[in-house]
Amino acid sequence: PENYYGGFGDVGLVSLSRFLPTLTRIQELSIRWNPQSGDGLCEVTQAISSLSSLSHLQLNLPRSVDAFMVDYEGINDGTMKSMCAMLHSLITLSHLDLDLSWNKKITDSGVIDLSHGLSQLTHLISFYINLKGCKGVSDVGVSHVMDTIQSFQHLSRLR
Repeated sequence: PENYYGGFGDVGLVSLSRFLPTLTRIQELSIRWNPQSGDGLCEVTQAISSLSSLSHLQLNLPRSVDAFMVDYEGINDGTMKSMCAMLHSLITLSHLDLDLSWNKKITDSGVIDLSHGLSQLTHLISFYINLKGCKGVSDVGVSHVMDTIQSFQHLSRLR
C-alpha cells in the first residue's frame, strides 16, 4: 500500500491538498499539522474526501501549549464541520486517530458535528480521539461521540 506522512504548516497543507487527489491508491495517511494561522485545514479535508482507498487516517492537529499566538484561529467548530463532511466520504475507513488536544475554540457543538461524521464509519475497527485541554468540550460533547461509536459492530480498539 502507498503510505504518506508529513508534518505541515499552513502553506504545506494547502500544497498537500493539491497533491493528495493524485494518490489514487493510498490506504494510509498520517498528517501532523503545525499551525501558524489555521489556513489549509479545510482544503486538506476536502482533498482527503476524494481518497476512496483510504482505510487508515491519523490527523494530529494539536494546539501546542507553548505556542500562544494572539490571532490564532486553528481548529474550531467550523473546521469540525469540514471534518464531518470529510468523514461522510470515507465510509470504508477502518482506523481513525484524531489528536485535537489544546484547541480552545472547539466546543460541544463542534464535537457533536464530528460525531455525526463518525456515524457513517460503520467499518471502524480502531478509534482514538484526544480532546485534552479543549476547555469548550464538556461531558455533553464526549457523550455524543460515545453514543455514536457504541453502535459500531466491528470496533475492537478504543483509546
